[in-house]
Amino acid sequence: MTRFSRRFFLCSSIATLALLVPSLFAEEPWSFGVIPDTQWRMDAPFHGTAIHVIDAINAEFIRQKVDFVIQVGDLVDRVAATSFQTRAAHNKALDEVGIKFYPLRGNHDYWLDGSREASLEPLALFQKAFPNRPGLPGNIGSSPNLPGAAGMIYAFAHKNGKFICIDSFPLDDGSATGKMYKPGDYLPWIEAELKKEDHRFAFVFSHKNLVGQNHKDNIFTSDETNQDKYPEMQNAFYACLQRNGVRYCLSGHDHIYQRSRISSPDGKSELVQIICGSASSKFYAPVPPFLAREKPITQELRRTGFLIGRVSDDRVRFEYYSTQPFGDKPKTPTWELRDSFGYTLDGKIFEETWETMTKIVRPKE
Repeated sequence: MTRFSRRFFLCSSIATLALLVPSLFAEEPWSFGVIPDTQWRMDAPFHGTAIHVIDAINAEFIRQKVDFVIQVGDLVDRVAATSFQTRAAHNKALDEVGIKFYPLRGNHDYWLDGSREASLEPLALFQKAFPNRPGLPGNIGSSPNLPGAAGMIYAFAHKNGKFICIDSFPLDDGSATGKMYKPGDYLPWIEAELKKEDHRFAFVFSHKNLVGQNHKDNIFTSDETNQDKYPEMQNAFYACLQRNGVRYCLSGHDHIYQRSRISSPDGKSELVQIICGSASSKFYAPVPPFLAREKPITQELRRTGFLIGRVSDDRVRFEYYSTQPFGDKPKTPTWELRDSFGYTLDGKIFEETWETMTKIVRPKE
């Protein structure tokens, strides 16, 4: 080979490698599922959880090859050992194909067999049924250094995504009835997790909403008469998430699907809230009063649904699927794509809402 041809070959090889390197380090597209509340009646074989709906949604998660699934609370209607065991048993199809399941508690996962008396027994039953939660020793992820928070309030990274999961109910801090932590208690931990260089996208999950539509309690307060309670804590929470790149907060509780822009009480920060719908026998409707700092985008009522988040190197896209309610018997439903939205890291926002989606109509106060 002549000197000229060697130099040409070397320059050509370097140029080709330069073109290939970005793709070598680009993240392959991946996805995760989000399942909303799965309460059902207590009679056998349901035992308080929507077994046929769960099976149908899990089958779709498997078909679409999601990496893992998060549930945003209210796994069962009333706490009992049989209820949680039944819910866990209906993740078998996910387990068999290696899809991890990460649960959060809802208010119905906290009251023992329907009783609203404070007790730590429901917590112990939940932990026994779902032992492989992030944040526990030997498992992935982390939890804040607060008594009883391990594996209940948790974060984990998956590929280029970070997931913050918030429990809003009493945890075992060593006292008789436990301690209910507020976001202000663990906000430094959230800040530290979001500042880690182990992700490009970050999402926050909870059972209770930032701002409710049917229920008026939220992750900041159980006071159903004042969603603006603890404004300084709310302002700090919104600001922390916004400055660290969190755009979407996903929740359950209301048994409707709704996507809204929510401003902090001081108006300086904004997050997009997605209330994830219902996979339950229960469907609710929005009730006033509504906060002026909430700007609804789209909504759907009285449909059974779920979400899939799709993430690539520089883009995230959420898809909301739903169908007519079912669940008394096994069914393979036809899932319809009803809402899609997302963003790219260079600042582009995109959304596509199907005309068949329910229009948002605010009742007059």
